[in-house]
Amino acid sequence: MDRSDEALNWDYDEGADILYLSFGEPQPAYGDHLDDDIVLQYSLENDEIVGLTVLGFQEMGGVDALIERLEKLVSGLHIPLITAHADELRERAAV
Repeated sequence: MDRSDEALNWDYDEGADILYLSFGEPQPAYGDHLDDDIVLQYSLENDEIVGLTVLGFQEMGGVDALIERLEKLVSGLHIPLITAHADELRERAAV
């Protein structure tokens, strides 16, 4: 499903260095680790991927490192949506 035109919502916890991303409006979800630092969030309603939780966001290298890592781990996982908001994410999560 191409959802590249929907909103990307996020919240960054600077103290914990955790980035929360929601594709579209946040909704009830459950998580499954993609790797040690990235947790995919799945809709409770239909099991579609609705977001990501990124542990150690700045430690991993910020938005560019996240995009690169996602491209390697999961082909096409909302990369255009994240890339479109990369500058905003960099500014908001600047150390």
